[in-house]
Amino acid sequence: MPLTLRLSLTYLLLTLVGLLLLGAGLVTLTGSYLASQRAQALAAQVEIYAALIGELADSPQALQGLAAGGVGRELLPPGTAARLFSTDGALLSGDPSLGPFPSRPALALVRPSFPLPASQAADRSYAARAISSGGHVIGVVELSLSTAEDARLLDSLRALTLQAALIAGVAMALSSLLVARSIARPILRQSRRAERLACEFDTNLRRPGQPQRDEIRQLAASLDALEGGLRAYTARIDELEQSRSRFYRSVSHDLRTPLTAISAVLENLIDSSPAEQQPALTTLDAETHRLARLVDDLLRPPDDSHLRLPRRSYVRLAPLADEICTLLSGRARRAGLTLSCAADGEIGVSGDHDRLKQALLNLLDNAMRVTPPGGSVDLIVTREKDIARLSVADSGPGVSPALREQIWERGVRGNSPGSSGLGLPIVREIATNHSGVAYLDDRHSPGARFVIELPLAPPEDSPL
Repeated sequence: MPLTLRLSLTYLLLTLVGLLLLGAGLVTLTGSYLASQRAQALAAQVEIYAALIGELADSPQALQGLAAGGVGRELLPPGTAARLFSTDGALLSGDPSLGPFPSRPALALVRPSFPLPASQAADRSYAARAISSGGHVIGVVELSLSTAEDARLLDSLRALTLQAALIAGVAMALSSLLVARSIARPILRQSRRAERLACEFDTNLRRPGQPQRDEIRQLAASLDALEGGLRAYTARIDELEQSRSRFYRSVSHDLRTPLTAISAVLENLIDSSPAEQQPALTTLDAETHRLARLVDDLLRPPDDSHLRLPRRSYVRLAPLADEICTLLSGRARRAGLTLSCAADGEIGVSGDHDRLKQALLNLLDNAMRVTPPGGSVDLIVTREKDIARLSVADSGPGVSPALREQIWERGVRGNSPGSSGLGLPIVREIATNHSGVAYLDDRHSPGARFVIELPLAPPEDSPL
């Protein structure tokens, strides 16, 4: 059964049951109230009538005379019937259609010589009182009132309650249908959405041709399909990760093999070359080893998020800056750029020389690519309290606000041509592994200024 129909029937049933219970309670309370009012009225009337008869008759014989004349009946309200009985239960006066014997209330007040039955109609209310004169009981007066009018009133109230319940039931059926649809509609939407997602995750899945009659079951089936699609999607991701890892290992091996051969040839050349060629060959050998490490960094799997620092030592930043500027001076000259390096005295940090060199080369490489001919690129090393600050500033176009945070993510390329999207993330990783930070100083204009801040090496790390 659809959820909409179940909710509608539930609301309708609860409404009808509630209204019927309320109507039954109202009819019962009204009937009790009318019976109580009728009993109080009869009790007051019979009290007055008995006192009046007791004043007019002082003996049973006088009571019989008054009964024959019907004294005091004109004082009774319309619809009230009066009967007089002697002390032994004999009917002295009254409507014969009510029976020859006293009612139960009157029968309790007489003293018959033999048991008498009670004459009491089911559709009347009774009240009785003893008639006393001079301290002696001379008879019993009984008053009764028809309950037909109250019964008609209660019947009308019952009919009105049923009519109200039917009208409210129709209104509740319509409103509950709207409410149930408003509840079921989002469930159906989520079911269809789960089915679409499941088909997107697993193209082999097919949407069911016939929807379930129960929205909850349909949602459960859709979620089961979505779970299956997610499992298939996760399996495909794992397979792609394994393929990518194999690709990284294969490419890294293919690139490392020729670099190893080049390094071996350079070592042989260093041993056999003239003295004047030794510096150039030594530089080539060092750069070959650094290139091998760069290959390892660029091709390491993305889940390997930490750069390795094979060795830590005291690194003087001023000689490092001069070494880098010397290495890039020819490129700057050919590009028509002014490359300057400045360092404030003896500044040293504890870290890996090659990694720090790699970070500065990445920053300078980016700066030289974006700076137009005639511009300038500056490498400045300063000291502030216990922090060493390495700044690379250029006079290029700068970094747009939309890219200032994204450029530190792997694979995000800036506006410079030839960017791989790996340089700045590696710079930040190197700074982080040296207990430092790397950031873009957005106060520098025009151009851009990238800053690496590293803790200064404590005195015990400095050389003797």
